[in-house]
Amino acid sequence: MENMYRIFGLDIFSVIPLPSRSVVPARQDGTPDVIISYGETPAALTNPRKKGVRYQAAPGEFLLRVDNVAHYYVQHGSRITVMPEAGADDDDILLFLMGSVMGALLHQRNVLVLHAGAIAVNGESAVFCGPSAVGKSTLVAGFLRRGYPFLADDVCAITSGDGRPAVIPGFPRVKVWADVLTKLNTRNDTLKSIRRGMGKYFLPIDCIQESPVPIRSVFVLETTSTGRMEITALRGADKVGPLIDNTYRLPFLRGLGKGKDHFTQCAAVAAGTDVFLTVRSRTTFLLDELLDMVEAKLLS
Repeated sequence: MENMYRIFGLDIFSVIPLPSRSVVPARQDGTPDVIISYGETPAALTNPRKKGVRYQAAPGEFLLRVDNVAHYYVQHGSRITVMPEAGADDDDILLFLMGSVMGALLHQRNVLVLHAGAIAVNGESAVFCGPSAVGKSTLVAGFLRRGYPFLADDVCAITSGDGRPAVIPGFPRVKVWADVLTKLNTRNDTLKSIRRGMGKYFLPIDCIQESPVPIRSVFVLETTSTGRMEITALRGADKVGPLIDNTYRLPFLRGLGKGKDHFTQCAAVAAGTDVFLTVRSRTTFLLDELLDMVEAKLLS
C-alpha cells in the first residue's frame, strides 16, 4: 500500500504523503497503528484541560488550529484528522503535522518525547536537547556531515520497551538556518525552504536507522554570555530536571492527562544514560570545536 509508512516505530496510513523512505506493506489484518486523513474537525473541545492561543488538549483529544494553514484533530493516539484552510500550502500543512501534531499523538500513546535531535554512534545514540535556537539541529547536521546516521530532529521519541531507553527514528528531515549552511559549506539554492519566505531549509538525509537505538548520552545545551565552552557531567537527581524541562510541548502532555508516568519516564532515561550540561557562547557558535568536544565524549 503506497500510503503506508513506518515512522516512530508506528505503521501509519496517511493520505498526505510523508517524507519517509520506510514505506511498508499493509498489515494482514488491514489495521495500521495510525490513520491520517482529511475531514471535518471540531470547532472546540468539550472539556479541555489546557488551552493555548492555537491549541486545546483533553484526555484522548487534541486540537490545533493554525491560521491560513489547517485545523488538526488528534484522537487517542491512533487518528489524525486534517482540515486544510482555503489556499493552504501543502508544505505548510505537512510542517505542522510533523511537529506539534505528531508530538501530541506520541504523547497520547504514552511515548516520552523530547524537544531534541539525535544521531547514532557505534550502535548507540546521542541526544541533543534544549530550547529553540540553542543549536540542536546544528549539532545533528554537523554530525551528519561527519558520517553519523540520523535519528531525529526536533521531535525525539524515546521508548524503554526492552528495559533500556532508546531513540525511535523519526521523520528523516533536519531543519537548519541559512547561517548554519554556511558553517557546513552547503549552498541553499538546491535545498527546500521549510516555509515560503523563511530562511530555514531542510537538509537531505542519507544515513537513516530503522530500529530504535539505545541511548548512551544526553547533551543538554545552554548558552552563556561569558564565551566559555564546556561539557559537565550531571549527577543523580540533577539529571532528571533537564529532561522534564525539555519535554516536547510539555503543556500538551499535561492537558492530555498523560503526566502520570512522565516523571518515571524521565527518571528512567536519566538512570540509564550519561547526561551532560553542554555550554557554548551565545554570540559565537564554534561548531567544529563543539562537535570535537561532544565526539570525544561519545567515543571515550
